[in-house]
Amino acid sequence: TASRPETEQWCRRLGADHVINHNAELIGQYRMLNIDKPDYILCCADTDLYFDAMSALIAPEGMICSLVNSKTTYDMNALKTKSAGFIWEFMFTRPMFKTKNMTAHHNILNHIAELLDEGKIISTLKETLGPITPENITKAHRQLLSGKTIGKIALTSI
Repeated sequence: TASRPETEQWCRRLGADHVINHNAELIGQYRMLNIDKPDYILCCADTDLYFDAMSALIAPEGMICSLVNSKTTYDMNALKTKSAGFIWEFMFTRPMFKTKNMTAHHNILNHIAELLDEGKIISTLKETLGPITPENITKAHRQLLSGKTIGKIALTSI
């Protein structure tokens, strides 16, 4: 999703075939695209805000994954008739609980590095602010709170 012309262009440069505006009504915009319901939805922003729309849009037997915390509980019955699923992804689950597949992130990151090196995917890094200092942390935080950032902001080592 994107809400401004420059962010829509950025999404398309990254390979998006379709871009809808997250500040407008999602279900109607998606239906206007006249494409199949998505088998997978990855929520990287606000699960509380988008759960109902994601539940309505997901294909039967589809899967919704959220990366972000929530402040509410969800009516999972909304997914029952579609036999759709909802799952959380948390970066530190494997090491915190010493799961059997603890090296999965290592393998995924190595694969992503290979794809980057081969030019098959491009980085979402947009800006590097310099070393980790209180000033740079404050600057990065202000930019993120503005809701106007495009891509990732990075800080270098101390």
